[in-house]
Amino acid sequence: MIRKTYTAAATLFFLLVTVFSSCSKEEETIGNWIIGTWDIDRYVQLNYDNGEVMGDSESLNQGKIEFKADGTGNDIGGNFIGGEFTWTNTAKSLSLTTGGGLTTYVIEEYSNSAFIFSITDIKGDNKDVERWYLSK
Repeated sequence: MIRKTYTAAATLFFLLVTVFSSCSKEEETIGNWIIGTWDIDRYVQLNYDNGEVMGDSESLNQGKIEFKADGTGNDIGGNFIGGEFTWTNTAKSLSLTTGGGLTTYVIEEYSNSAFIFSITDIKGDNKDVERWYLSK
């Protein structure tokens, strides 16, 4: 009986260590991964009314965004957020703070060379989706 309890406790301990270690590594990897200068290749805005696309616009080559290791950044060219900002992120979200306040984006895709994030503004049955496509 004591051996089974010890084995179950040991298994639980190793499982918890693995789960918490994985979370820490994921957050650290993403933080390191995002650091650098990214080209804003494309910006897309979609306007929905009752689930149907009612309008769309697209802009190409909108400048660059720099994410620094100290949690600060700069919109080089001013076409994204308009200048300097601070940033934090998780595996699923990117939060930017500027003089205008905090804005949180959904991270849709990321790799060492491609980064896609978006924000959705819901107004009743209507919504606007803005999406940025970045590359290194």
